[in-house]
Amino acid sequence: MKLNLRTFLILFAAISFLATACKKEEEENNSNNTDQNGGDDVELVFGCMVDTACNFNPLANQENESCDYSCYGCTDETAFNYNPDASIDDGSCVYAGQIMIDTWNVDADCFFGAISEVTLEEGDNEGDLVIDFGIFTLNATVNNQGLINIPSQDVSFAEFSLVTISGSGELLQNEQTAIVTITASALLVLNETCTLTLTL
Repeated sequence: MKLNLRTFLILFAAISFLATACKKEEEENNSNNTDQNGGDDVELVFGCMVDTACNFNPLANQENESCDYSCYGCTDETAFNYNPDASIDDGSCVYAGQIMIDTWNVDADCFFGAISEVTLEEGDNEGDLVIDFGIFTLNATVNNQGLINIPSQDVSFAEFSLVTISGSGELLQNEQTAIVTITASALLVLNETCTLTLTL
């Protein structure tokens, strides 16, 4: 009888030990499953969950409205609005020559004061411009950075039979304004520098 009781106690202890071990393993498995299935015990990872954003976080499971789209922009270095910080081209590239082809309002307080607008037309080559003042035209160029060059050229207007005009300027980053400084000279009669503000 003693032997049977001892055997019984040993078996009971072994079964209890195995049951406890199995229960512990099951709890660990349940805990792992809960973590993988997004249960209450999952550690929150905050971040941008929009996969088209520059700072998309594939590990985030909680959106925190931090999405940033600043990596989008013009990535063509020859474009006027080239963005060196952009890594994804968004199709927004524009070129100075294209922007300048338009009719611009003119503000000047000099011999061009009577001219209220000028029309810029495309020249023979990319970046070439023809500036039509209505009473005469000037040939000019604009480069990818928006720098305008008006080489020295002779024109006739008003009471002057021959005036030599040259100048330079810049298309501003807002793409709506250009500042052009023009020097006009006629032998012993005229020598004047004028700044024109062109606006769309």
